[in-house]
Amino acid sequence: MEPIEYTIAQRSDQAALIDFANYVFSQSSEPHDFKLLLPKVYGDHVCAAEAATHYIARRAGAIRALVAMLPLEMRILDSRLSLGFVGTVSVHPYERGQGHMKRLMGDMLSDARRRGLDMLILGGQRQRYGYFGFERAGVGLQYTVTATNLRHCLGEADVSDISFSPLTADRPDELAFVRRLCRARSAYVERPESRLLDILRSWNSECLLIRKGGERIGYVSGAIIEIGLTDESLLPLVLRALFAAKGLEEAELSVAPYETERIRALRPLCESYSLQPLEMVNVLNWPSVLTALLRLKADYTRLEDGRVTLDVDGGGYALQVQGGQPSVTRFDGVPDLSLHHLKAMQLLFGLESAVCAHPFRNWLPLPFFMSAADGF
Repeated sequence: MEPIEYTIAQRSDQAALIDFANYVFSQSSEPHDFKLLLPKVYGDHVCAAEAATHYIARRAGAIRALVAMLPLEMRILDSRLSLGFVGTVSVHPYERGQGHMKRLMGDMLSDARRRGLDMLILGGQRQRYGYFGFERAGVGLQYTVTATNLRHCLGEADVSDISFSPLTADRPDELAFVRRLCRARSAYVERPESRLLDILRSWNSECLLIRKGGERIGYVSGAIIEIGLTDESLLPLVLRALFAAKGLEEAELSVAPYETERIRALRPLCESYSLQPLEMVNVLNWPSVLTALLRLKADYTRLEDGRVTLDVDGGGYALQVQGGQPSVTRFDGVPDLSLHHLKAMQLLFGLESAVCAHPFRNWLPLPFFMSAADGF
């Protein structure tokens, strides 16, 4: 048998990357066409090896395993975090059990640390990726809204002046409008205007511009995977119009905890709601992530004053809130709490921290949230 080679994909590997991903994912589930599913990485107009780093295993020149990492920049208030979203993790059915995924995940992690990334995100089975430092994290409020809810809450409200039209690349003014709405949030992933449409079309999502009386008021992607509005009080009316236009009976909206106006709009409208984690997360730079997310939480809720020192795998940090303002500094003494990486992830990001006793007052869970459109 030919020896295996572990390397990084180049521009010339475009067709082979797509063919391999299509084959493996189509074998394990339903048919996949990554050119259509993820045009932001695998579209004909994009170089996949430049859009994302693809760590590959080759045997006799053929790809036998693949792990990709999409670099992202997240803006959180006045802070910026460098993220990497891991996806297209795949091993040829004839090569499983050979350690390829373990090796490629290790290569990806080493490269992410070398590049100074603050955090990695992926979707996948919890324990499988726990071996690589990932844990369930994030705070998302999931609201279920039904046509019956809208009928009872809105009565005979007229929505005939609300319309939807496809967002297209030949209307730069509309793209700029949508991008402004994307960037109006307290936390968001940067989306270059040249890639915006591809991002919002991920996973066969249709992106529509929303108008009221002919005036642009927002956009919606997919079956309400993401929606942006100039005025959150319009959300119930927009939902009624969208349900009618798409023939929907029910929809789920994922809302960040800092989207307080949207929460107020959905609270009396929804059928049910829940608090859920998002993806698997691996923090590589604790000071940057802790600082950004604590400041974000302080922006929408009053944090109790206090100080806690924490050691994570030999790295010491002092977390302090004074006058409602948080700070994070290095700490070299004996900590109040010492945790291994996964335990720290579970405590600081876990939803149980909202109700379980711990020394961090009301600071937890940390409010990480990102739109599904930005990932793999």
